[in-house]
Amino acid sequence: MMTENSNMIDITISKDVLIVGAGSTGLETAAKIAAQGYNVSVIGKKTACARQSGCSDEMLDSVDSVDSGTVNIMQDVALDSVAGVAGDFRVTLVRGEEKITSVFGAVVAAPQYKYVPLNDAYGLILNDRVMSQSQFEDMMADEGGLKEIAGDVAFLSGFAQEGDPIATGRMLNSALSVQKLENCNAYIYAGNVKVGARGLERLFTENRHAGVVCFKPPQMPIIEQNNQQNGGKNGVPDNHQNFVNNQQNFVKIAINDPVLRTDVEIEPDYVVVEEGILVEQDDLDIAKILGIDTDLDGLPPSNNVHRFPVRTNRDGIFIAATSLDSANVALRIKELIGDGTISVAADMAKVDEERCVICLTCYRSCPHGAIFWENGAAVISPAACQGCGICASECPMDAIQIGGFTDDDLSRSVKEAAAAVEGSPSIVAFCCKNSALEAGEAAAQFGHGMPAGFKMIKVPCAGKVDVEFIMKAFVDGADGVMVAACHEGNCKAERGNTYAKWRVNEVQTRLENIGLEKNRLVFTTIASNMAREFAGKVNDFAEKLQE
Repeated sequence: MMTENSNMIDITISKDVLIVGAGSTGLETAAKIAAQGYNVSVIGKKTACARQSGCSDEMLDSVDSVDSGTVNIMQDVALDSVAGVAGDFRVTLVRGEEKITSVFGAVVAAPQYKYVPLNDAYGLILNDRVMSQSQFEDMMADEGGLKEIAGDVAFLSGFAQEGDPIATGRMLNSALSVQKLENCNAYIYAGNVKVGARGLERLFTENRHAGVVCFKPPQMPIIEQNNQQNGGKNGVPDNHQNFVNNQQNFVKIAINDPVLRTDVEIEPDYVVVEEGILVEQDDLDIAKILGIDTDLDGLPPSNNVHRFPVRTNRDGIFIAATSLDSANVALRIKELIGDGTISVAADMAKVDEERCVICLTCYRSCPHGAIFWENGAAVISPAACQGCGICASECPMDAIQIGGFTDDDLSRSVKEAAAAVEGSPSIVAFCCKNSALEAGEAAAQFGHGMPAGFKMIKVPCAGKVDVEFIMKAFVDGADGVMVAACHEGNCKAERGNTYAKWRVNEVQTRLENIGLEKNRLVFTTIASNMAREFAGKVNDFAEKLQE
């Protein structure tokens, strides 16, 4: 978030990059970043990469043969602490009893998630005919197993859990490989085919053109399993062809196809079951050390549309969850680091050192990790600060000011808005510039009628709306006040909408205590493309004020 009329300054930053995680994704990302001329350090277990994470010899060779930058794989090294901000992360690493301190311009977390089969959700027992996605991939990778595959293979996905692009990509690649084999047919039973990643829409189309049959029934298929014989070791077949011929062990899958409008039943030779992702404790610990938000399942990053697919709430810290993310992360790091110099706004946020008492309120509330302290006062990094203003509104000493949106600026805007009202009821709306403001301006442009007494006040984020400003709007003559923020999961400041709602609740309590109706103040969320909906909310509010 850039402030209004900011003075820009240049800052020299580190061009070194740290990757936490030496799995296949971490090494692939390292190679792509190093190819841009940056030096990359990878911490983790390189041996575990080839053994557990699907890292091929070619991948290891690509890391070792990078021409531009360098890749340094530091085995058996753990992340201990991370301080600082984008361009100047001060990282402490641990190897045994030894501690290593280094400075990095960017940090990439490349977690190695554990896959768990979801066969129980389908009422299936894993055996030679029923395999997890990982087991089937291993069998397909084995030349002996590949030659013996024959018949029909059914893939089950999206019924035991909400689908995701990663699972979809694995399933589509396997199905296409099966379809290309002689005397083989692939069937997909999918609750939801998520193709929201690069190349997946094309891959899905390629599957259809190759002859893969895709069923998308509204409900989980009816599955019957007769499991009289188990073979193999850990669910991996010993003799595929013999087992296919064993008619005593079968699986039947039945659906009512919504396209054909008839019942369809097949008895596949193999069934491949989707897998869930298990978050290891190490990955949860790394997210905490890095200070990055996670989703409800504990997976970083958070469910914020502005972060997908590789950004986090802390600028300069990225997530590479799969190989699909590698190129994207490398591009974002090049945008951030460039040639080692970045331009930032000098007046993004300022701290009055005489007022600051180091209560740590700003440090705890900053969603971007941009605040630290030195010499007896808080310091806000211009490289990491995004100008949301949450810290300024939370500061009990009013020691922080945001460039272009100082307390004096906003107080003046409130007074001018209340004085400019030409109709009744008079409504002052604090509008986030990233969402509600754009929706309101679009509503006016498109001719969606709104009350004559309605005025908008631009704020950098709803999180900057102080209790003081809301109360001042009433004092200056507003009949009603609206605070309009981003939807949950859509706030660039991550939690600005949450702080705004808390403050609205506090003021509503104050209004009741002084004998005024709390409904004269409303909190709402809106997206920038919801012009008609914005006008509707304003008109509904105006009608309630006139009742």
